[in-house]
Amino acid sequence: ISNIQNQQQTINSQISDLNNELAEILVTLEVLEQDLTNKRAEIEQAQKDYDAAKAQEDEQYAMMKARIKFMYEKNNTMYIDLLLKAESMTDLLNKVDYVEQLYDYDRTLLENYRATKEKVAELQVTLNEEKSELEVMEADYVEQQANLEAVITQKKQQAADFDSQLASAKTLANSYKQTIKTQNAQIKKMQEEEKRKAEEEAAKAAAADSSSDSKSSTPVSSGNLETGSGTNTDTSNNSSNAQNNTGSQNTSPSSNSGLGQQIASYACQFIGNPYVSGGTSLTNGADCSGFTQSVYAHFGIYIPRTSGSQAVGGKGVDYSNIQPGDIVCYAGHVAIYIGGGQIVHASTPATGIKISSVTYRTILAIRRYY
Repeated sequence: ISNIQNQQQTINSQISDLNNELAEILVTLEVLEQDLTNKRAEIEQAQKDYDAAKAQEDEQYAMMKARIKFMYEKNNTMYIDLLLKAESMTDLLNKVDYVEQLYDYDRTLLENYRATKEKVAELQVTLNEEKSELEVMEADYVEQQANLEAVITQKKQQAADFDSQLASAKTLANSYKQTIKTQNAQIKKMQEEEKRKAEEEAAKAAAADSSSDSKSSTPVSSGNLETGSGTNTDTSNNSSNAQNNTGSQNTSPSSNSGLGQQIASYACQFIGNPYVSGGTSLTNGADCSGFTQSVYAHFGIYIPRTSGSQAVGGKGVDYSNIQPGDIVCYAGHVAIYIGGGQIVHASTPATGIKISSVTYRTILAIRRYY
């Protein structure tokens, strides 16, 4: 019964831990879903901006072509008309200069529209990469949620089975106790019977001795038994002093921005290297928390391995006081702040280690370990 109760307590404790873990995953999923909603809105707006820039480019290009075609086809007569209608040489030069300015204006507008279109196209690529990263993480957390729920269901079934086992064990224990009680009653009865028989035999033996006159008695001498006992007991109480040595980790003060900048600069050396799930190699591949852990390890600073643990370690920092080298924590993801509103992080298998905006996702915490 004790064994079953201990196992049941262990299972219930595991269920409690799993429920806490499930709650964290559900919160993370909610944050990821909100980030995905925001990212989809940004992508939709970027597409609208791209379409508008493309339409303006096409319109300006068509107008420019029409004007160039007109100037090419009417080149001779246009300049003859200018010469004939010009009131003076200054007027003629002004008209020629106007035509050239119109051409330059068209060309400048066209180049601006093209630059805008290219910039928006680059933004679309970035947003789609970030959306892909969020979708991969969401799928992973959904899978973790399903696995946890399955384990919790299994544990609850085990706990229910322990209830059945416990009830069965208690029933069996009651049966055992009744059996023991019955057996003890039988033993007591047997002991009383044996005692009665022994008393009868003793009485018979005493009667036989008293009726026998032919027996002689032999004197019994007894010697003095001297017993001496001397015990010298030396007792000593030995006390030992236990010293509790507590180790302390020396960390640099929070204002050590120089070290933070070194961390950020060192991390940027690995931009373009691959992302590998579960990896910790800065050159051959690392995941987000493996990347941050390995960068910090280069400076002799130990930080936890997982993104969740890194998000609760070190010292909390307000966004207003963020500085290079700080770890920026998102839902299921971590990065290193490098200044200028940017982070470096191991993003996805498709993009590897890259630079992104610090606000590209919802920030959950900022931690400082130096």
